[in-house]
Amino acid sequence: MINLNKNIVMEIKDISKIYGLKGVKVNALKNINLSLHNGEVVIIMGPSGAGKTTLLSIMGLLLHPTEGTIKFGDTIFDKDSKQSELTKIRRNSIGFIFQTFNLIKSLNVLENLELMAKISKGNNNGYRDRCISMLELLNMGQRLKHKPKHLSGGEMQRVSIARALINEPQVILADEPTGNLDSENGHIIGEYFKKIARERGTTILCATHDKRLEFCADRIIHIEDGSLMN
Repeated sequence: MINLNKNIVMEIKDISKIYGLKGVKVNALKNINLSLHNGEVVIIMGPSGAGKTTLLSIMGLLLHPTEGTIKFGDTIFDKDSKQSELTKIRRNSIGFIFQTFNLIKSLNVLENLELMAKISKGNNNGYRDRCISMLELLNMGQRLKHKPKHLSGGEMQRVSIARALINEPQVILADEPTGNLDSENGHIIGEYFKKIARERGTTILCATHDKRLEFCADRIIHIEDGSLMN
């Protein structure tokens, strides 16, 4: 059960997104309102095409809304916000986890994290120790020198979670993170989500149609045809 006294770390108000193609308009999101609190796991459930990825892209400051505002901390963004402002907040305060892992095949596990640490903070001081500690947190300390092709799907997703955490974000956005995993590994990822939220205070927003992840959620919100149902 969510503690309503927790601080709100992100809030979107009256968010709509319209895509246009040769004069045909598609209302991908319709007047969405949602708040995320510190240290909670929120799952957005819905079928393919419901608007889950578009919602995560806007909340991750990857995509401008057509209407509405995104408040992150004390800063408010809208359709006119500069890309440089979005990039700065995204780099320092938001982590991303994807279904397809997106690890660099030519780099080993540790190098994948080191690269992200350098990009995120622009400071090389102590980044290797931080990367190793993060991988150990996710039980990947014995796989530091392994390349992605030598890892299982579950191991690759754990590396992806470590990569999302390396810049110590306030919010992690996960888009179908168990889509390529079997039941056992999907459950393990859910357990890590709970652990990260409880122990680190990181907020996790996960978009999925995988009902097996419901056990780790503080809140489950359903989306259909671009509208939140509850």
